[in-house]
Amino acid sequence: MTTVDIFAIKERIVTLLKANSSLYTTRPSDKTKFRKIEAGSPSPKAIQEPPLPRCWVTSDDTVAIVKPLGVIANNISQGEEYDLRIRIIFATEAKDGSKTEENIDDFTKTIINTLETNYDLRNGAESTRVAESSEVLAIRELPSFLKGDRVKGRAIIFSVIVRA
Repeated sequence: MTTVDIFAIKERIVTLLKANSSLYTTRPSDKTKFRKIEAGSPSPKAIQEPPLPRCWVTSDDTVAIVKPLGVIANNISQGEEYDLRIRIIFATEAKDGSKTEENIDDFTKTIINTLETNYDLRNGAESTRVAESSEVLAIRELPSFLKGDRVKGRAIIFSVIVRA
């Protein structure tokens, strides 16, 4: 029986986000695009430090909801469906209230558009899909332990359905 590689799903989402030139750049002078997108959770200290804006793809509080796909035969499960809950956290400098909020709204829209156009997280051809489906579940403000005077951002909760 195969189990789901949760970190590989996060890395695939990072790859999709980095491939969008409207969202990501390595040029340090451009603060309208993410300068770093990585899999893993940010620390409260790291989210306050440059380079901003930055994005992290991590697990939500509920990492996955697992359901059996079929009856167990010969003491072997016929597979499970994993509903992975991915949290996409991003932060930007909070210098100008209205401009900062506009930037946050633009990042939110672009992240959602990028992921919705590739709902099965495929890698090229249709036969190389990584997930059965995915969808945005919620958009939240940054968790309180990550907020600061200089930083604002959001957390997008993303559901990814994978069958193993």
